[in-house]
Amino acid sequence: MSLRTLNVIKENYLGETVFCWEGELLASTPASRTLRALFVGEGAARVDKILFVPGDLMIERYYSDRWYNIFELRKATSKLVKCWYINLSRPALFEQTSIRWQDLALDLIVYPNGKYRLLDEDAFDELPIPSDEKTRCLETVRKILSEPELIKPGLVFQPGRFPKRLA
Repeated sequence: MSLRTLNVIKENYLGETVFCWEGELLASTPASRTLRALFVGEGAARVDKILFVPGDLMIERYYSDRWYNIFELRKATSKLVKCWYINLSRPALFEQTSIRWQDLALDLIVYPNGKYRLLDEDAFDELPIPSDEKTRCLETVRKILSEPELIKPGLVFQPGRFPKRLA
């Protein structure tokens, strides 16, 4: 069976294209798509404690009925999971040859040891999006933190600082 290549189109909150890449479709349901893609940034990029390196493997899960997507970042030369990177976003739009998603700035990074961190809160606060969308994003983070199996079956979060804005 040959894998189908899809274009992934990341848009900002206004629907303007920010970045595009390709991924191989691994699985599909009416409300989700799972892709395999390689990190193709220009050089390495540090996000929190993780270094994204060109060639790192990304298993990307997109949903048309959820306000997030998940990137499982694996070291390029092994199956070692570096982290799960959750982008808070509007539900994805699935087209015949592409997936479009609108990034809403707020991100959650989860480490294999169960530690996590909410990222880009200031950028999220500054987005001029409707307050109900901001509320939806924050409720989504709460849901993910209360149901770690949404990220990976068997994952257990370590007790730690629950983001104040979510308490």
